[in-house]
Amino acid sequence: MKRILLSALLLGTLSLAMAQDPADYVMGTTGVINDAKFVEDVLENKYPGFKEAVQTSFDNAHQFSTKSGQVHEVNVVVHVVYSAPEINLPDSVIYNQMDILNADYNRTNADSMNLRTIFQPIAGNPHIHFNLVSIERVSTTATFALGFAGMPDEVKQSAEGGSDAWDTEHFLNIWVCKLENSFGALFGYAYPPAGLSNWPSGSNAPSPELDGVVLDYRTVGNNNPNPYPNPQGGGNFDLVGRTAVHEVGHYLGLRHIWGDGGGLFGGESCGDDDGMNDTPNQGYQSEFNCDTTLNTCIDSVGGQPDPNDLPDLIENHMDYSAETCKNMFTVEQAMHMRGVLENERVGLLDDLAGVEESSVEFGLYPNPAREIINVYLPDSRGDLMIYDAFGRLMLKVSQSNELTRIDCSNWSKGIYYISYHSENVVMNKTFVKE
Repeated sequence: MKRILLSALLLGTLSLAMAQDPADYVMGTTGVINDAKFVEDVLENKYPGFKEAVQTSFDNAHQFSTKSGQVHEVNVVVHVVYSAPEINLPDSVIYNQMDILNADYNRTNADSMNLRTIFQPIAGNPHIHFNLVSIERVSTTATFALGFAGMPDEVKQSAEGGSDAWDTEHFLNIWVCKLENSFGALFGYAYPPAGLSNWPSGSNAPSPELDGVVLDYRTVGNNNPNPYPNPQGGGNFDLVGRTAVHEVGHYLGLRHIWGDGGGLFGGESCGDDDGMNDTPNQGYQSEFNCDTTLNTCIDSVGGQPDPNDLPDLIENHMDYSAETCKNMFTVEQAMHMRGVLENERVGLLDDLAGVEESSVEFGLYPNPAREIINVYLPDSRGDLMIYDAFGRLMLKVSQSNELTRIDCSNWSKGIYYISYHSENVVMNKTFVKE
């Protein structure tokens, strides 16, 4: 449980808490609830009040999302911005990273069984699925370095040698590049949306077109041929594709599990909070280890040790523990991310607002199309928008007829994305122009 914003962990013992800096340094960065009754009974005997605490966590989680159980679909565009051949990752590495994201955000990751028994009742499933719609590749001579002026957002701007974002309201943009950092190892960074109660004001992206996730190319996937050497020596970091899992967590509103406190030199953070009631109080980031004996905050009640005090949750994706021992989000973390998708980042979703998929029709024909595409809409009170494969708006029709005929004869061949928005529903579909 935590507060202040992302702290920047430098190699060694020096930590730097940057109050409005979303960088994730060296310690890079997954459910239907797993709560067997026998586990609860055992834990209740060891930690009196444990069942009540778990139930409170479940109750609190419902405030974040009213549609738990439905899988939320998010369309993703990956921008590979490279200045050397090794940075230009093959498609197989990108696909592998998408598989890891989808496993961890649906709690189907094979290592979920490694979660300690004491934390199994609070393991949550975000039920979020990520669809890769495009890989954009840009060759550049630019370098992207963290500086005193802030994050290296130049990677998101073609005028600065980067790659312009697709419409950030409707697509999660992920940029892959080499992140330069003279202070240590910078794995990646992401901005949360504005207005979240668990983040300080000003933590969001400087402008909408700069929103998204940035990853160092060496952190992508678990089949990446490029090692990431530890600048302190001792070999390479053991990275298995969970930097992206961690950074997408930030993008969807999660804080570091220890609360980002500790001050300039990394002091204890027990008084800081991440805004989640079911993440144990934690005094420090886990510094890339898997030490299950850690308990960096000893909670007390009335001046006496709290019998319900829990150890550090090093398995959590929002810690800085080793990627090989991370395997879960908590219930409240999962519901918080779903709540962000249903509110602050609602444009990413295919449908929402409580409308059942079977209760509306959004048809288009013919598909593929050559000259005319006919779009049948649920009603005439919404907005219809069509984007090309580069995220450029081709057409917007407001208050259109329920049957809309669109002349696409002069459009280039390729894939197009149709987005329909009304008061009650948001839906996306694709069609092919031949």
